[in-house]
Amino acid sequence: MTVIAMSKFRPHAGKANLVLQNMKDVASEFDKMGMTARISRDMLGPDAGCLTFSSFHESFTSSMDNFEKVFSSDWWAKVQMRLDDNPTSDIVVPLNLIRTIAGGMHATHRFFMWRWYLIKRDKMPEAMELFPEVEEMCNKVDIKPVLLAPVTGEPMSSMVIGYGAESMNHAGKAIDEMGMSEEYQAMVRKGAALGELYRAWMSIPA
Repeated sequence: MTVIAMSKFRPHAGKANLVLQNMKDVASEFDKMGMTARISRDMLGPDAGCLTFSSFHESFTSSMDNFEKVFSSDWWAKVQMRLDDNPTSDIVVPLNLIRTIAGGMHATHRFFMWRWYLIKRDKMPEAMELFPEVEEMCNKVDIKPVLLAPVTGEPMSSMVIGYGAESMNHAGKAIDEMGMSEEYQAMVRKGAALGELYRAWMSIPA
């Protein structure tokens, strides 16, 4: 299991590069503190153009220890002052925790197609039973799938599956070869019996 802390921001007009540079500075400080952080941009979907900052932790204990270390630092106090004095973006998704429940995130496969399902918690075990079959299909086209569930935030009765590719071209080929196949569409129909497909988008490294 990996615990992921994430937040999403919509840059103000003309401020996208500044927001991205500020995020890169924060990611660099996280690295100095021994944490892994990544920045992605929504390429397609309802939040296209937004930037997401994510940090990765091996356990909930580790995530809380890291939060405490960051939020109590003089460096973070300066970041907060900068944000207050010169706001450059709007919060789309506030800081929340999610966790992997199947599969994993891979540094080599960061071009993601995401599908967010609204699904009751008592249906999650059935959905997770479908994952090995999905993973087998993904392996044929070198896609790295991951299944995520919220720990905080809303809606809690939901889960997200991501399909990680090495590039946009790779993602497109995977959609053609796997996503449009009858085998995969049959899996989609099984998923539809368990929950409602709420949202889909694509994110890329920023």
